[in-house]
Amino acid sequence: MRSTAKITAIIFISLLNGQALDPRYHTLSEIEDLLDSLDQIDAYDNIYHLETIGYSSHENLPIKAVKISDNASTKEDEARILFLGQCHAEEILGVEAVIELMLYLLDPPAAEAQHVNILRQNLEIWIVPTYNPEGLNVVHNGLDVSYRKNKHDFSPTGPTPNGVFDYDPAIGNDIDGVDLNRNYDFNWVLGDTFMEPDPSDYAAHYDYYKGTAPWSESEVSAIRDLALENDFLFSIAWHSSRSGRLSEKVYTSWKWEDTKYPPDTYEMIAIGDELANRILKEDGIENYESVYSSSRNGKAHDWMYTATGCFQYLIECGTANLQPDSALIEDTIDRLMPAQMFILDRAIGYNENAGQLTGIVRDGTNNVLEGVEVILDQRHGGVLKPRKTDEFGRFRRIVNPSTYSLRFRKFGYEETVIQATANHSAIFETYVLLMPKTTHEVSFNIVAPYSNVHYTNGVFTGEQETNDILQLPEGEWDLTIFSSNPNIHLMPLVHSIHLSEGLDIHLSNFNHGWNSIDVADTNLWVFSAGDWHFEDNTLKTNSGLLYTNNDSLFGIWSLESSWINVSGSNIFHSNSIVLDISHQYELEWDYDSIKVSLIDGEGIIASKVWKDQRWGEPERDFIWVNDSSGYDSVKIRLSFFRDQTVAYRGWQIDNMVLYYGHNEGLGIHNSSGFNPIQLGSATHVYPNPSTGMIAIDLENWREPLDITVYNLLGQEVYRERLAGLSPWRQTWRFDLQSKRGTPLSSGVYFIRLSGNKKKFIRKCVFLKP
Repeated sequence: MRSTAKITAIIFISLLNGQALDPRYHTLSEIEDLLDSLDQIDAYDNIYHLETIGYSSHENLPIKAVKISDNASTKEDEARILFLGQCHAEEILGVEAVIELMLYLLDPPAAEAQHVNILRQNLEIWIVPTYNPEGLNVVHNGLDVSYRKNKHDFSPTGPTPNGVFDYDPAIGNDIDGVDLNRNYDFNWVLGDTFMEPDPSDYAAHYDYYKGTAPWSESEVSAIRDLALENDFLFSIAWHSSRSGRLSEKVYTSWKWEDTKYPPDTYEMIAIGDELANRILKEDGIENYESVYSSSRNGKAHDWMYTATGCFQYLIECGTANLQPDSALIEDTIDRLMPAQMFILDRAIGYNENAGQLTGIVRDGTNNVLEGVEVILDQRHGGVLKPRKTDEFGRFRRIVNPSTYSLRFRKFGYEETVIQATANHSAIFETYVLLMPKTTHEVSFNIVAPYSNVHYTNGVFTGEQETNDILQLPEGEWDLTIFSSNPNIHLMPLVHSIHLSEGLDIHLSNFNHGWNSIDVADTNLWVFSAGDWHFEDNTLKTNSGLLYTNNDSLFGIWSLESSWINVSGSNIFHSNSIVLDISHQYELEWDYDSIKVSLIDGEGIIASKVWKDQRWGEPERDFIWVNDSSGYDSVKIRLSFFRDQTVAYRGWQIDNMVLYYGHNEGLGIHNSSGFNPIQLGSATHVYPNPSTGMIAIDLENWREPLDITVYNLLGQEVYRERLAGLSPWRQTWRFDLQSKRGTPLSSGVYFIRLSGNKKKFIRKCVFLKP
C-alpha cells in the first residue's frame, strides 16, 4: 500500500494538471524573449553576453547561457561561477531564482551598486536558466506537471524510438525521456536502467533513467563542455523535491556508505554549511540543512568536482509544493538570494572567508604555461582528474587556513614544489617559475611488425609510432616497443634508459618464445584465495555488476599459476621476460587495487599495481624484467586488495601472453655510451602532522626496499618489504589509525626505508582524532 505522502502527492499533481501554472513562472519562450531583449540594451553591452551553448536531444531546442562580467564578451583571468536554474522539468522554482539573480546583477539597487560592480570586475558569472527546455515545455503546456526528464524518444519495448511521446500525467511511469542528472559519466553505470521501477514507497517508476550511455543527452554534453571550457570555481544547481523528503537541503559531495569522503571535504562542507545558513526555510523559523550526498549514480555535482575541481552544490529549494503561487514564488526567491550572493562573495573573499590559493605559472622566458598540473598534496586523491593551469597560466584552489605543499609539473619541465599558507583574511597569491628540461631525440630503426613505442617515467606516459622521432626530456625513461596488433605474437622489447643525449635504437638479431595463457583454465591456477570467476574465456573478480567488499582489513584475493618454463632453448637463454596482459578494471580509487606479479625461486621479480578505473574496451599493459643472469621458470600471481566499503565493477582479464627471450639484439647507441643510474629517493612524510593516512613518494628504487615503522620508544609497530619496484615515482601509504592493524596512539613515529645502497629515516607526528 502506498504511503499517505504518495497519495497526497498524486491528488496534488492531479489538481495541478487540471489548472494552469501561475503566470509568474517564465515559460521557455518568455525566457528566450527576456534574454534576447536584455541583449539589445545598450547599457548592458559590456556586462551582458548571451550565447547558445547547445541544443536539446529530441526537439533541437536551443540552450541559452548568460555571462555577466565587466567585459562579458571576452574571457579574462577571473574566477568563474556557474548557476544552473533547472535540470528537472517540474522543478521550476530554480528558473525564477537565477533570473532574479541575473536582473539583480545587471541593475542592482543603489545601495548595492558598488558591491555588484566589484563582483562584475572580478568574476565571470554564468547563468543557465534551463538546460531542459523540452521538459519545461511539457510542464508549462499542462501535459504533465510532474514530468522530470527530457523527451528522448523511446518505446515500451525498449530504448528505441517509436515516434510517440509516451508519458503518464501522474507521478512516474513516463517511458520517454532521460533523467539529465543521471547522465554524467562519473558513476553513471550505477544509475537506473531503462524502465527500472522505483523500489521506494514513493514509486516514481522510470523517472531516474540514466540513458543509453554517459553523455547520450546533448543537454548534458552542453553543460559538460561549458564546464570544461571555463574551469568554474563554484556552482549552484537548483532543484526541488517533489516528495518533500529532500526539501530545503544543501547537498555537498559526498559521503559514500558513511565512510568515504572526497579529498576537499573539509572545504566543501564548510561552504555548504554557510550556504545552508544563508537560506531561511519556508516556515520562517529554521535554516536549510547542510548534508552530504550519498548516492553514486551519474549526478552533475559529483562529476563537476572530480572532473574540473568545481565545488557544485545541489540545493533543493522549496517544499513538496513544487509550483506554488506568485506570493510564495517571490518569498522563496527572496530567501534564496543571500546564498547566491554568498557564493559570489566567497569566490573573491569579499567580506567573507578568503581562504584560497592562486597564482600564475610561467616558463623561463616569462610566458604563461597552460596545462601545468598543480598538486595540492594535502587535498590530493586518485578520484580527481589532474588540476591544471588554464590559458592564463592560472590555478585556483579553495582551502581552509593552513600551510600546504603545492607541486607543479609539466612534460618537459623541472618539477617545482612550494609551501603556501592560507588564511581567512586574504587570498594567497604567488608566481611560479618552471624551468624547461633539455629535450633529446630518440629515433627507431625497427622493422614491422613492431610499430609502436610506449614511454613512461612514472609521471608522464605516452605512446607513438616507431616511424616517428620521439622527443623526450632528459632523465630516466622506460621504453616498450611492441606491435599494435595483439594477434601477432611478437615479444615486446623493453628497456630502461637514462636520456642525456640523442639516441638511436635498432633491432638486429632477436630470439624469443612465448606462452599464451588461458586465463579461464582453472587447471593453470594451482593456488586460489577469493571468489574468482571464470566466464566466457575471461577471468573476473565478480559475476555480478559489483565485486564484494572485504569483511576484514586483511583479506586478499590471489591466484597463482603453476611454474612456466621460460629458460629458452639451445638457440638462446632468456634474460628478458614480458607479460602482455589485456584487461579492464574499475576500482575504488586509492583504497582498492589489483596487482600482477612475476615470481621466480627467490620471490617477486617484477610487478605492477593499478588502483583507479579504466573500464570499457580491454587495454594492454606490460609487466617486464631484464636480468643478464637469465631465468628458468616463473609463476604469475594475481592479487586483489579491497577494503570494507564502496565497490565497483572490478577486474576482467581477457588475455595474457608470457614472452621470454634474449634481448642483446636491441641496440641503443648514443655519443657517450654511458648511462648513469640514479639511486632511490624518498620524500618526507605528508601530511605531517597527520590524523591518520600518511604517504611517502618513492622514486628510482630498483632494488627491494624494507620499510619499518617505530614509535618514540624505538619499538617496531609495523614492517613491510617492497620487492619488484619500478624506477618511476610511486607512493607508499600507511594508515596510522587502523588500516594496518591495531590502532596506534598519538605521538611521534619514525619510518625507516632501507635498500641495499641507500637508507632514509623519516619522522611524522600522529594526532589521533
